[in-house]
Amino acid sequence: MRPITLLGPGIIATLFWASAHAHHSYAMFDGSKHRTVQGTIAKFEWGNPHVFVWLYVLRQSKHGYELYGIESDSINELRRGGWTKSSLKPGEVVTLEFFALRDGRNGGHLIKVRRADGTTLAGTRGPIMGIEANRRAETSP
Repeated sequence: MRPITLLGPGIIATLFWASAHAHHSYAMFDGSKHRTVQGTIAKFEWGNPHVFVWLYVLRQSKHGYELYGIESDSINELRRGGWTKSSLKPGEVVTLEFFALRDGRNGGHLIKVRRADGTTLAGTRGPIMGIEANRRAETSP
């Protein structure tokens, strides 16, 4: 009975890790579509599992705004890069670089933020950074 008692928690931990790890898919982002937009911070959501930046971007026709939803890494990852919950403030004008969503909606996965004063905050350091390089390697002769 002792081996089963020790095996049970291991199985539970493995299943928990697998399900927690699975939600970190980058499949919705296209690593070959690097975009840059300038806009005004609408909202900065400092929360797990991912931090979000909501940005108002002036439409190209100059009539009205479009709302972009930009996902980034977890709080822990961003803290390691110097971010805090007050890194971005509503009303702040910034330039965002991101990998676009595959479905064409306004949004993507954050690469970096450049503030009006020229300072930058790095976004993703995760697996998506390798998507474009992997695709080039697959298609190279």
